[in-house]
Amino acid sequence: MSWNKETTARLLEVIGQSVKARRVVKEITQEALAKLSGVSHASIARFETGKGNISLENLLLILKALEIADELKIIFKEKEVSPSLLAKATTRKTKERVRKSQKKSELKSTAWKWGDEK
Repeated sequence: MSWNKETTARLLEVIGQSVKARRVVKEITQEALAKLSGVSHASIARFETGKGNISLENLLLILKALEIADELKIIFKEKEVSPSLLAKATTRKTKERVRKSQKKSELKSTAWKWGDEK
């Protein structure tokens, strides 16, 4: 299965099922995981069934409670980034120059005319 081609809903379901499998192998109930992680039982139940979103923070709390957060190191390795790439990423676009508006006192006040008047 290519995760890049899957919908986010499907990915949430797959990740939830994987976390549930890890929890079951460790013989931890959803209630116990809720107490260990500080995430509500309802949130854990929705996450494991793929029925609801979960915040990244709650996902990390669950992974830490299951003692599998270290596996994220496989995905999020620290990589050396060249200074020039960092400079490009942080460079701001220059702002376009805005024309200075005229003050009301500088505007010429002339009486309006129809055009056929002298």
